[in-house]
Amino acid sequence: MKKTIILSIMALVFALSSVVKAEMTISGYTEFLAGSADQSKYQGVDNQSGIDRAGLDNGFFSRVTANYGTTLDNGIDVSGTMNLTTRDCQGDKTGNCNVVNFNFVNFSGNFGVVSVGERFAAAQYVLSRMTAEVPTGEPDGGLTGYFHASTGTAAGAANEQNYASNSMKVLYATNVYNGFQAAISYDPNTGNSGGGSAADLDGQGTTSNVSGGKWANFNDLLSIGVKYSMEMDGIGLDIAYVNQTGNAGQDGGNNYNDLDETAYSARISYGNFVADYRKNEADNSGYIKNGTAGNDEGTSVCGMYSMGNIRAAACDISTSFTDANNLSNSSSTRTYNADYNLGGGVTIGAVYFTKEVVANSATQDDVEGIMTKLSVGF
Repeated sequence: MKKTIILSIMALVFALSSVVKAEMTISGYTEFLAGSADQSKYQGVDNQSGIDRAGLDNGFFSRVTANYGTTLDNGIDVSGTMNLTTRDCQGDKTGNCNVVNFNFVNFSGNFGVVSVGERFAAAQYVLSRMTAEVPTGEPDGGLTGYFHASTGTAAGAANEQNYASNSMKVLYATNVYNGFQAAISYDPNTGNSGGGSAADLDGQGTTSNVSGGKWANFNDLLSIGVKYSMEMDGIGLDIAYVNQTGNAGQDGGNNYNDLDETAYSARISYGNFVADYRKNEADNSGYIKNGTAGNDEGTSVCGMYSMGNIRAAACDISTSFTDANNLSNSSSTRTYNADYNLGGGVTIGAVYFTKEVVANSATQDDVEGIMTKLSVGF
């Protein structure tokens, strides 16, 4: 029944979009990085050679964006976004595709908004995520990872499942009523990023769905979120709660746990200062049934102060996870960020970062470094 309703909504959206003739605007963004890191421990060993990295890079969020919009005769507003990366997801930059390649359309009115296409889910629609808002967009952007090595130790997820994925989905969000807003999204297959190939369209795909011991592409992922916003005496408060469910399956003769995850955030602002707290809890979702792996959690705390063209911020992300051997793993990432807006869409920023990964009380990775970022919007 759920699929029938969703497919009916999609058919209506496609029927409406076939008569749209929208006006379009083009904009773009590009970034250039420079950084250096000192990695004192890698894979549990001290001072290995060849892992202290430094240099220049183009980043991977550079893109050209087309936004379009129009109004139908019945008063429904239609808008959409198409993003193209500067590398077109080719060569060694294929990781770009699930970050900035969006192609979705929105239909909005007194009923709220219905959106379909390559876009973020309801969880990202309502949760506060200052880890991506602070100067340089780190630690969320992951660009500091260019300048150090990682053991790949499973230490828990820093964000909810399917975060920053543009897999094909349908989303509905209400308008805001007395500070309350709700959103729901449905994703038939989180591995489908709009490519249209057989592997995209055949549910869980024809290749292995397990990555790092965890189920990678859930089917029928349902993301439901609610948000409440208020302001009193100059103090702003946003509170959000999300629940996500999805179907796993069998691989290599092993059955994997379905997705059952909660996430929540609280954001407070006063004057030029804003801070937030966010947590995601997935327990043993995606891991082998009747196994010991689980307790998968992530927490972030950020604060930012703005003064004119200058911003300064700090973030802390901690994760935890119990692996298949019933051993506790964890990670801690801290950033200290600042940027200066030069005007005309040009911003220069810097971030000092530290990261530590611990497995069974033994440090696996220990790194500190600095990265600068030149951002140009046009």
